[in-house]
Amino acid sequence: MEAAKRPSRTYGFLRAVSGVLAVGMVLLALGNIGVQFYANSRDLPGPGTLSVVAHVVAALLVVGGQIVADRYADWKAPVASLAVFVVSAATLWTFWWA
Repeated sequence: MEAAKRPSRTYGFLRAVSGVLAVGMVLLALGNIGVQFYANSRDLPGPGTLSVVAHVVAALLVVGGQIVADRYADWKAPVASLAVFVVSAATLWTFWWA
């Protein structure tokens, strides 16, 4: 059995930044869920089902992309890191900045 290749250091910074974004997206999803539960318990308008579901889906996508970026050393690593950037930017733009 062949040992797994260690990811190259060429894309180390890109992987690190996409990892930070992935953690941030997970925290945003958890925060969104918490605010929705709080709002429902107090009969307040919360972020809404669409926002909560979109944040959870985005968090799952970026974590999956980050796993690919961390595990592969070929062209898949930077592509997965860029996918993390794109999904994070689209989610932030759609639900926070627009």
